[in-house]
Amino acid sequence: MNSCRWGTKYRVLFLIAITLCSLTLFHWTMRPLPLSPLDQRLVGERDVIRSFQTIELDTMDLVAHKNGWVGFQDLKAVDCTSTLTATSVDNSQYPQSVPRVTDAQIEQDAAADCPNFNRKYGFQRYPEVTEEESDFPLAFIILFYKDLDQILFLLRAIYRPQNAYCLSVDLHSPPAFIDAVKAVTRCLPNVFLASKLEYVVYSGFTRLMSDIHCMRDLVKHPVPWKYVINMPGQQFPLRTNLEMVQILKLYRGANDIEGMTGKRLLHKRFRLKHRYQYDGKTGRQKIVRTGQRNPPPPHNLMVVKGSAYGTYSRAFVDFALNSPVSRDLLEWANVIESPDEYFWATLNHATGLKVPGGYTEGPPDQKQWVTTFASWDAENPCATKRVRWICIFSTADLPMLLSRQELFANKFYITHHPAALHCLDQMLYNMTVTGMVRDLDYYRKLKFVKRHTEA
Repeated sequence: MNSCRWGTKYRVLFLIAITLCSLTLFHWTMRPLPLSPLDQRLVGERDVIRSFQTIELDTMDLVAHKNGWVGFQDLKAVDCTSTLTATSVDNSQYPQSVPRVTDAQIEQDAAADCPNFNRKYGFQRYPEVTEEESDFPLAFIILFYKDLDQILFLLRAIYRPQNAYCLSVDLHSPPAFIDAVKAVTRCLPNVFLASKLEYVVYSGFTRLMSDIHCMRDLVKHPVPWKYVINMPGQQFPLRTNLEMVQILKLYRGANDIEGMTGKRLLHKRFRLKHRYQYDGKTGRQKIVRTGQRNPPPPHNLMVVKGSAYGTYSRAFVDFALNSPVSRDLLEWANVIESPDEYFWATLNHATGLKVPGGYTEGPPDQKQWVTTFASWDAENPCATKRVRWICIFSTADLPMLLSRQELFANKFYITHHPAALHCLDQMLYNMTVTGMVRDLDYYRKLKFVKRHTEA
């Protein structure tokens, strides 16, 4: 009788032990492997996102989600994992708006207590930076004139203490708005307002000078940044800071500046002179074309058109600010339309000059450009609407955006399907805290990267 009782007891203990071992094995199977700087998982876009379903966030990460430091707190019920792994998304299934934070509230929070401001707005949400990121600091220029809460949402996503950030505000903005921006910069030591601001005129020279003022400030800044990326306040990143660092290290000093020639040059923009004229409807200056011919650019430079935005090496910025050739080109660009779309591109593709990080190994049009993705009319799909031919992205555009290789996407409106921003921010946050990076092979094969690698 006793031996039978003991036999039953041992069988029960054995089954319990097997169960515990199975549970332990399952637990460790489901945990993400610890990542070292030299052994990081390189996985596909949707594999990264699907892995969020099994990620075990530590206490700090859970606090970040609970405190609303990830995405929009009012959208925390949105299932971003399902959204980001879907092949198609229906905008009607998502919230169409989020509560706004006023400029006055932001200024009040920043002026009252900087540590509390940084906690409230999530600027301490990320863990300590990796050694790789610390050794390769970046700089960012953000140009904007409204929607400070959206600017802070963008800034929070790209903010790291080792980087530098120059904010350029259009002087057409109300003084109270600029005061709120100044209050924010006083709480973030590596974020500053440009020392010189402009009344920005669309397609005018002042738009280009806004970036140049920031670059002049950045070269004097104590942060030894390697690259600077300029952007409008309506962009949002598609890559984490660690991914950007690893991508830009592959560039080895090369610039990523768009180049277009031929019919896409829009010759009248630079062959004829332009001037400012008062617009009675808006009460502001506007650019108008005159009948006067503009001489060819100096130093026999070939005109190349590109985007106003790019990724510029520090050596290139020094050249653009200080070279006699670039100074002469800047003077020539003072009377053309949209000089910000010609100045950087013409310099970067100049033949016969030793432009740091420049590209002269083939037609500019055949070189990829991966700084920013914008869905232009008739070139790429757009789920909702376009403003000045550019798509304003919505949640339904997320499947397309996740297939892109660019570092940023432009444009998003906080007032237009904000769940798109919410889910992208959640994706980038989860990738950052888990150390995930995506495959870099595409960037190794970029023409301007291969040229500098083989040089």
